[in-house]
Amino acid sequence: MKKGLLFALALSVGTFAFGQSVLKMDYKQDRSPKSAQEAYDMQSMDVAGPVNFHKATKGVVSSTTIGYSNNVYTMLVEQQTCLTVNEDIGVIQFFHRAKVGDHGAVSSGDMMSTRSTDGGVTWNTQMVMNNTSGHNLRYPSGVIYNPAGNTNPNNAFTAYCGPVSDGAGWQETFMGSMQLDSTNVSNNLIPSYGALIRRGVQATNNGIIHAMGSSYESSPVYALDTNYLLTGTFNTTNNNFDWTLTKFTPNFVADTDGSDFAYVWNFNTAWSTDGTIGYYWTIGRDSSNDTRSYMPIVWKTVNGGTSWSKMPVFNFSNLSVITDMLQPMKGVTPATSRPMFSSSLDGVVDANGDLHLMALVKAASSDNDDSLGYSYYVANGDFSNPIFDVYTTSTGWDARHLGDIYTIAVPGSEGGYGDIGWNLRLQAGKTSDGTKVFASWTDSDTSIAPTGSAGLLLNMFPDIYVAGWDIISGKQTVATNFTSGTSIYGDCFFQYMSDIIMSDNGTYTIPMTEIDKDVDPINPITHNYISGITFSEADFVVNPGFKTTIDNIASVSQNRPNPFNGNTQIDVNLSKSTNMSISIINITGQKVYEMNYGTQSAGTHTIQLNSDNLASGIYFYTVYAGNSSVTKKMIVK
Repeated sequence: MKKGLLFALALSVGTFAFGQSVLKMDYKQDRSPKSAQEAYDMQSMDVAGPVNFHKATKGVVSSTTIGYSNNVYTMLVEQQTCLTVNEDIGVIQFFHRAKVGDHGAVSSGDMMSTRSTDGGVTWNTQMVMNNTSGHNLRYPSGVIYNPAGNTNPNNAFTAYCGPVSDGAGWQETFMGSMQLDSTNVSNNLIPSYGALIRRGVQATNNGIIHAMGSSYESSPVYALDTNYLLTGTFNTTNNNFDWTLTKFTPNFVADTDGSDFAYVWNFNTAWSTDGTIGYYWTIGRDSSNDTRSYMPIVWKTVNGGTSWSKMPVFNFSNLSVITDMLQPMKGVTPATSRPMFSSSLDGVVDANGDLHLMALVKAASSDNDDSLGYSYYVANGDFSNPIFDVYTTSTGWDARHLGDIYTIAVPGSEGGYGDIGWNLRLQAGKTSDGTKVFASWTDSDTSIAPTGSAGLLLNMFPDIYVAGWDIISGKQTVATNFTSGTSIYGDCFFQYMSDIIMSDNGTYTIPMTEIDKDVDPINPITHNYISGITFSEADFVVNPGFKTTIDNIASVSQNRPNPFNGNTQIDVNLSKSTNMSISIINITGQKVYEMNYGTQSAGTHTIQLNSDNLASGIYFYTVYAGNSSVTKKMIVK
């Protein structure tokens, strides 16, 4: 972004962002696409909060140009697999639409594979499929299939797919493959009956490519028509893939007008590395067990897709790790919180065959039959909306808090980028052995984020956050802002994280791309590879805390005793001398106490609190030190 503009915004809105009181609003879930032509499923305006806290940048993060596209309409859906890695052959691949004139492209719909074999230092672009008249190739995904035992990149294959527009609808899917030495090219078009098949594309070790897409009816009501699983099976005789479509027609709770209570554009799929265990899912309300809120509905296979069974509908209101961080519904006694999963959702399958859904979870605002699709905003206060890893277990589901977001999605009408907006672009990845899982997203520094028309802070200057979890040890990382203070600070638009996270002797490298966008979405864009986003084994700890930066706060203790009635105390260990304060909010997000202690020296300080003016219940206390913060929960008896 232009740094002069950034500085001006910091002066004009920085103070404003800190001074607002809590604002709670209702938001109705929108199940319609942004437009029939592009069907961009961004969910506008999720949540916002006060200050966006940054962990210090780890190492040197830099951005390198790797390719171009004629416009941004190759990057809109974050669950496309545009960036991938195969460690056995040392290849990173970025798959995208072309820029006319670049590497022989004559159409913006020509499909390009841009690859690096030296860890992202240098890149080469190769055309793999041409756009043809009346068959406009759009929204591509591309992965790498490497035959067992092969270590030569030239003997591996790139496989790809995406929806095809005839200018009026989406009646076909393109798919194909090519050996990386440019031989054995095989491209196909097959009818997909209106489904946009582009999500969750993955290559498994048994030589199968998987992808998911769904179709809807817009008239007389907006409703699910069907969804399809695309499967490509490697043919060792022809050295290409045989492609098939499998149709599924799940049932959902119907509204009074006949529309489905489901996110029909958000069907997705994820698979174990060996291709045996697979899942597909959406979020919605299931007719067999209506939990009265949008929650994951999941199907599972344990035989490579030969047969599927729907997992029991799970009521995520029973997971206190989630509900403890959500506001209670209006008019419900006793106070009860119910999760409302948003369309920001992506998944991977770990080494144990368990599904991990990286999810932004909001709070349902009502239990009234007329308002079940509404959820809270909590804005410009001390609350935020949490991101969880929600995962299957042998007995059902569990969840782990990964991080929080503080700004809302940018509507197309307010982003200054034509009619295109963007959300946090939450994405999931894993190490190739499935022992570590990762989530990435973007959020803006709220000291510079502008306020939108709804009075909420916009994710206008996105930075990249990543959090990881080791499923074997149970340790996880702090949700880390890797781009704050770098040359791409606040400039990470339409980012992609690789579905595979690279692992090398205790160092975990997260491949990422972002774009340089122009002022108009139909203008050419530049794709950049981001180097230097890494975690070490030491970054995985037992209790990482949240909303924390390591430059000011070394640690904040849990208050003790807890629960308490009377006095309790909190120990704060400062890494350096800085201003220190504390605030306390109740479960509805109302600030009930705050105290500024002024400048405190480095070392340990004890904060004494008293419950005389606090009613019994759950509270959250936040210790601030400079631009750092730690939030923890406490209970007053």
